[in-house]
Amino acid sequence: MPPRGSSRDRAVEVLREVLERGGRATLLLSQRGRGLSAADRDLFRELVLGVLRWRAALDAEIASVSRVPLERLAPKLREILEVALYQIRHLDRIPDYAAVSEAVSQARESGGEGASRLVNGVLRGILLLPPPPPLPPGQGGSDAAALSRHFSHPLFLVERWLARFGPDRTRGILETDNAPSAMDLMVNPRRGSRDGLAEALLAEGVETRPLPLSPLALTCLKGNPLRSPLFAEGRFTVQDAGSQALPLLLPPGETLVDLAAAPGGKSFAALALGRTRRALALDRSVERLRLLEENRSRLGMPEVLPVAADVSSPPLTPGRFDRVLFDAPCSGTGTLRKSPEIRYRITPAAIERLAAAQETGLSAGAGLLAPGGLLLYATCSLEQEENERVVLRVLEKEPSLALAPIDAPEGLMPHVSGALFRLFPDAETDGFTAHLLCRRA
Repeated sequence: MPPRGSSRDRAVEVLREVLERGGRATLLLSQRGRGLSAADRDLFRELVLGVLRWRAALDAEIASVSRVPLERLAPKLREILEVALYQIRHLDRIPDYAAVSEAVSQARESGGEGASRLVNGVLRGILLLPPPPPLPPGQGGSDAAALSRHFSHPLFLVERWLARFGPDRTRGILETDNAPSAMDLMVNPRRGSRDGLAEALLAEGVETRPLPLSPLALTCLKGNPLRSPLFAEGRFTVQDAGSQALPLLLPPGETLVDLAAAPGGKSFAALALGRTRRALALDRSVERLRLLEENRSRLGMPEVLPVAADVSSPPLTPGRFDRVLFDAPCSGTGTLRKSPEIRYRITPAAIERLAAAQETGLSAGAGLLAPGGLLLYATCSLEQEENERVVLRVLEKEPSLALAPIDAPEGLMPHVSGALFRLFPDAETDGFTAHLLCRRA
């Protein structure tokens, strides 16, 4: 049975699922959006992702007028207030009175007249105050606390980004993380060209434009391509442009071992971009490998072979493979725009735990390399702990390994420095970091 309730009701439920029980926003949006009209489904998505992106700033306003501390509010009331205030502050198309009225009705249904009076009093109290002034361009500078509050990011992340990347780059990352994100597509060249797919989608009301990071990338400007029969026909798959560009950092080879591969995006991209003739796609999750098999069938790419295995001890002959790709499970700090809930879960301790697992996986992947073989180690993290430092520790333990200079296509070279590739989040991509390692001949 499909979920019931309005966009706002469902947004409140999903926010509680994400923030209280650790749910994944993108998965829940897909599941709980069923049965809504296209317009209501768009509003539902906007409310959930918008609140997650701006939650700290919204909560600061609510706390300034609420007589009840946020942590002591009855279940759902905090999320009801956040959804209403997000509409008031960020959505011009919804009148303030409508956002307040809907929130009061939700509160009454959830907690009775007392709850409705509290919500009504808080929201009307906020409306009597001037909205918080925007942070002007260039302001905030190196004030980590101000940037953290305004952009609803963990203070420790803002502090380390300021120290490592400087104030201008940090401000750019924060602004990107809080901006709406588009859906990127990877064209399947076995089923047609990029221009051909763009024209076919446009005929169905889906507007796209090409992205320069990958010769197969389109980004959606209007419409939902997943409702098109072209998706079921295998004309494209959904993949961030930066993610599909990563295999371009590897010179072409015969066989690619793709570690932690499911649901197979890098393997399919490597095949589509001519970087390999076949791929062994290893993952420990049988459920995610089923998704890989579905994608393989839909795209018509039988050369991608799924293998259920632990990345830390792959069941393959050591020293036999010319190309290995390890897109490591990571903190995802380069993807906070598309997965904004990560910012409420990541901690320095969690990053250190992930780094230890990444080091183990990278060492295991390196053990598969034949002499002269190349390994691309990639994450969607911006953190040195999960990238540079992991690589350094593995190189110290493995004297037969060395960093290899990356010779990427011209469009990617501005993001290359020797053996390091880094994409910062911007309007066209998530953030990624990659290193190229080689086994000495």
